[in-house]
Amino acid sequence: MIKDLFEQLKKKLEPTASDFSTNEKAEDKPSSPIGQLTTEKIKAIVAELTAETPLFEEAGFLMEQLEIEIGLIPKIVPQFTQTKEISPEEEANFLGQLNNKQLLKFVLQSLFKASRMKALLESTELYLYGIEISVSAPPSVKTIFKRQRVSVINSDTHH
Repeated sequence: MIKDLFEQLKKKLEPTASDFSTNEKAEDKPSSPIGQLTTEKIKAIVAELTAETPLFEEAGFLMEQLEIEIGLIPKIVPQFTQTKEISPEEEANFLGQLNNKQLLKFVLQSLFKASRMKALLESTELYLYGIEISVSAPPSVKTIFKRQRVSVINSDTHH
């Protein structure tokens, strides 16, 4: 599935020969076909992600931030926090709703898998802070844990 997603992202992000065609008049095309191409494709991916905000929220995740990185390999990085846990049956139900939407299915599946990683650190002072999914070629998932901060006022210092 990740290989298929990689190929889809590659097709979405790579310019085609027609994008650089010189048969069109200069005024019909922006001065930078790569910039326009990247902008349009990024816009489509962002629209696809934000259109499913209610589904992500029902599945227990809130997209708190969205980064767009323009470079040699453009990246879209939605950042999520987990708002609730759901059962494996509910996870399967949500994923089933996205059978024809491979990018969204990958994002939701990644969120479920990343959130389960908190079990590895439950005996530590770290908690699941957030999940970042880099939609690029190749895609990646970052699970962020932070230390619980406890404010302790030493009463001995206030004599």
